[in-house]
Amino acid sequence: MHYEDILHRVGHFGKYQKLVIVLVSMIEIPTACHFLAQVFLAASTDHWCMVPASQAVNCSRLQLDSVSTCQEAQKNESIPYELDADGNRVYSSCERYSIEEDISENATDVIACDAGWDFDRSRYKSTINEEFNLVCDREDFAGIAQSVWFAGLLTGSLVWGSVGDWLGRRKTFFLSLTLVSISSIVTAFVPSFAAFTTLRFFTAACACGAAFMTFVISLEIVGASKRVLVGTVAAIMFALGYIFLSFFAYFIREWRHLQLAISLPYVVAFLLLLVFPESPRWLISKGRFTEARQIIAKIAKVNGTEVPVSLLENLENFQDNEKDHKPKSFHRTTLLDLFRTPNIRKKTFIIFFAWFVANMAYYGLSLSTSSLGIDDYVAAFVSAALEIPSYLFCWFFMDKCGRRFSLASLFVSGGVLCLITIFVPLESIPDPARFPRVFSACNPDPFLSAVGVGRVVVAMMGKFAISAAFSHIYIYSCELFPTVIRSVGLGASSMAARISGILCPIILILGKYWEPLPLCVFGGGSVLAGLLSLILPETLCRDMPDTVQDGEDAGLGLNLGRCCQKDSLDSNDSKPLDNYLPLSTIEKSRNERAV
Repeated sequence: MHYEDILHRVGHFGKYQKLVIVLVSMIEIPTACHFLAQVFLAASTDHWCMVPASQAVNCSRLQLDSVSTCQEAQKNESIPYELDADGNRVYSSCERYSIEEDISENATDVIACDAGWDFDRSRYKSTINEEFNLVCDREDFAGIAQSVWFAGLLTGSLVWGSVGDWLGRRKTFFLSLTLVSISSIVTAFVPSFAAFTTLRFFTAACACGAAFMTFVISLEIVGASKRVLVGTVAAIMFALGYIFLSFFAYFIREWRHLQLAISLPYVVAFLLLLVFPESPRWLISKGRFTEARQIIAKIAKVNGTEVPVSLLENLENFQDNEKDHKPKSFHRTTLLDLFRTPNIRKKTFIIFFAWFVANMAYYGLSLSTSSLGIDDYVAAFVSAALEIPSYLFCWFFMDKCGRRFSLASLFVSGGVLCLITIFVPLESIPDPARFPRVFSACNPDPFLSAVGVGRVVVAMMGKFAISAAFSHIYIYSCELFPTVIRSVGLGASSMAARISGILCPIILILGKYWEPLPLCVFGGGSVLAGLLSLILPETLCRDMPDTVQDGEDAGLGLNLGRCCQKDSLDSNDSKPLDNYLPLSTIEKSRNERAV
C-alpha cells in the first residue's frame, strides 16, 4: 500500500508519533470519568420518610445534642421497621406511621411518605437521587438515566463515525469536543432530572466522537507493528480515568461539584488541537495530496528524517493522474459500504457480534466482581486497576500469537470461566447491602445476591479475559476496516456494543426467574464470538487496507492456521531502509489495476 511505503520512509514510530499518541490519548481520561460518573452521581444511600414538623421529636427536651442521635430517635418513633437475622432494625424506606396526636411506638397504621425524605449523608453530601427524589416509586429513574446514557453512546457511535469519514479526523474531533464540553458543564447546573438525563444523552454522544477520533488518528499515523501499542495506551488511559474518578469522588462528595470537576478537563483538552493532525492516510484516500504532503513533511522533520524530492514529485503526479477518476475513486462513503461487498459484509457482521458480546460480558462480569465487600471508592479503584494488567497482557498476546488466535482465546476463556461460575458452590453468600454498586450500567442486586466468594474469584478471572478482549477488538476492527470506512465502521461497531448495554438490565432482571441465565448468556455468547473470530483474517504485521477494494481482497482464500510473517518494512522503529523507493508499490499497483 502506498501510504505504508511513505510512512516507512519518514519513520513509522518516531518522535512525532510518540508525542501525538500520548497527548491525544489523554482525552480518554475525562471520557472514562463520565462513563462511570453515575456510580457516584446517583449513589444509593439510606433514606426514610421525613416527618412533618408538628410530629417531630423534640430533641432538646430529650437532651439529644447529636444530630445522628436525634435522627435515630426520630426514626425509632415514626418509621416502621423489621428485624433482620442478626436482630438489627431495618427501617422502611417508603412508609411512616400515621400519627395524629401522640407519637407512639405501638402505632400500626402506616402511610406512604407524604412530606419528603431524609437521607443518610454520612458518605455523600448530595446525589441526584436525593435532590430529585429518585426513591421509592421513582427509584428506577436512575437506571433509566443510565439507559439513556447508553442510548447516547449508540447515537454518537453511528453519527460521529460517518462525520469522521466525511469531514476528517481533526475537524470531527474539534466539533465533538466543543459539544461535549458544553453539555457536560451545563449538566452541573440543571434544575430537574429531565434536564439532567437529556444532557447526559448529549454528553455520551459527543464524548464518543472525541474518543473515536483520537483512537483512529493514533492508529493511522503509525506502522503495523505498533498498532497494538497504540490501542494499549488508549485503554490504559481509560483505566486511569476510572482511577482518577475514584479520587475525585472521594474528595468531592456533592454531585454538582463532582460533575463540574470531571467536565472541566474537556476545556483543557482544546490544547490538543495544537498537536492533533489530520490523518495523511485519510487525506490521500480523499485525493487531497497537497495537504497530505505538508503533514508528511512535518512528520519527517520531527522524526529527523528527510522526505525525498522524488516522493513529493511522484505524489503530485499521482494527484494529477487521478483527477479524471476522482468521482469514481473518491466517492463519499456511507454506512452502506460496510455491507455492499460479500467479504467486507461477512467481516462486518462478525465484528459487530464480537463488540456486542464484549460489551455485554464486560459489564456483566464487572458487576459481579465489583462486590468486593470494601469501601465504594476503594472498590472503584481496585476494579479499574484490574484492567491495566489485562491490557498489558493483551498487548503481549496479540503481538506474539497474532490477532485472530488471541481474540478467539480471550473470548473462549472468558466465556468458559463465566460458565464455570454457574457450578462453583456458594460457600459464602455475601450480603448485597454491604457491597457498593461500582458499575451502575445495570442493576446488580439480582445477580450479586447469589454470588459467593468462590464465584467472585472465578468471575474476576473471566473479567480479566473479557477486558483484554474488549481492548483487542478496538484494535482489530481498525485493522480490518479500510481507511475510507474505518471511522464509520468503528462507530457502527460501537453502536452494536451499546445495544447490548441497553439489554444488559433486562438480562439481569430475568436472572430473578432463573439464576444461571445471565451467566449462560454472557458465557455462551463469549464462546460463540471466539469461534466466529477464527473466520476473520490475520492482520499482524499486515498493511491496513485503504480502499473498499483493499478491504474486500483482504482475507480471501482464508487459511485458519496462523499465517503471519514479519514484514521487513516495519522491523525498525524509525530508520528507513537504505535506497528504498517508497512509491514503487504505488506505480505497480496502478499499472496492475489499469490492466
